[in-house]
Parts: sequence; C-alpha cells; structure tokens
Amino acid sequence: MARWTDESAEKRQRHEIRRETILQAAAHCFNKKGYHGTTIGDIARQLGVSKAALYYYVKSKEEVLFLCHQASMDLGMEGLRRAEALGETAGERLRTALQYFIEQMAENLKGCFVMLEGGMLSTRLYRQVVKRRDEYEHRLRELVAEGVASGAFVPCNPKLVVFAMLGAVNWVQKWYSPDGEVAAKDIAETFAAYLVRGLERRGGDVLLEIGGEARAHITAAGGSA
Repeated sequence: MARWTDESAEKRQRHEIRRETILQAAAHCFNKKGYHGTTIGDIARQLGVSKAALYYYVKSKEEVLFLCHQASMDLGMEGLRRAEALGETAGERLRTALQYFIEQMAENLKGCFVMLEGGMLSTRLYRQVVKRRDEYEHRLRELVAEGVASGAFVPCNPKLVVFAMLGAVNWVQKWYSPDGEVAAKDIAETFAAYLVRGLERRGGDVLLEIGGEARAHITAAGGSA
C-alpha cells in the first residue's frame, strides 16, 4: 500500500518544526536589534543557514513578523480552548488559559513575542493581527466579567484588568532564558496563580470600582481613598 500520505505528513511536520525554529531566531533578533534594525541576513546568521535556505520557508521579514504574532495567538487561543474544556470556575479557567500561554510561549517558542509598533506590517496583515488579538483579549475579559458576576472576583473593569495581565505575561518573553534557574512550567504556574489571586474576593481585598472616575475603596482599612 502506498505510503505517500504518511511521507507527506512527515514532511509537513518537519516544515513546521523548521518554521518554529525560524520564528525563535527571528524573535531573538527582533528583540535584540529591533524590527527595523534586523535583516533577513541577521536571522539567517542566527540560524546558521544561508539567506537562500531561509527564503525557502519565508518570503520576507514582514512575513516572519506576521508569523510570530500568529504563532503566539495560536497558543493563546489553544490555552482558552483547554481552559473552557475543564468546565470549572471562571478563576480556574482564567488561570489555566494564562498558564498554558506563558509556558508554551517560553518553552516551545523560546520567547517568540515581538512588540508590534506602527509601520512594521502592511495594513492588511496588521488588521489580521489586531483582529485575532482583540478576539483573544475579549475572551479573557469575558472570564474576568464572569468571575465578577459570580462574586468570585472583586468588582473591577475587565478591560483594564486584562490589559494589566497581558502586560505582565508578554514581558516574561523579554527576560525569560531557557538556560535560567527557573523552568518555564514553574514561571507559568507562579505568574498565572499570582495574577488570578489578585482578583479573588477576600476579606482584606482592595475593590476597584470604575465609574465616571476611578475610585479605590480599601475595605480592609474600613475607609476609602
């Protein structure tokens, strides 16, 4: 019986592994020299291959950047899918989603995250990146809002809370090193637990009520600021 399908699947797997390696090298260069200061030649040298070999997998530096962002959003959405499959509390699902994203970004993509600034991508590709990012953020906000509605989380503005969470999560990729003392799994567990614990309602919590103006009521002290 012909084994063309098996060979084709193996070829696709090799291609994905090599693409992942390219994204890791590209993210390293982008984060070190900046997107505009990085050339395809820099990425090729980081990989130890020729530019011709690199062009077999990607057409341009812009495509590499676009794929970096697509890969990170793939992990984010997969983390949400796994979290939703648990069917547990909003807090547990949020923790699972964040933990998966942090660990996979650090362990498998080795910090394949690049801050997106204006002018880096064409309008068409930029809109695709923003659309997926907005979808991911919206689903995280829904989890936060669900936790607030159930009374598990303190009252807060889900949009601002998710911005703060993702700021902390994305910054991990700037300092994480695979050769560091702490494993990606431990970093992910610590960050996810810390971020979610800050939302959970407790006797001494700080409640953030966002109305026309931001007001912080310190319940533990029995007063207000």
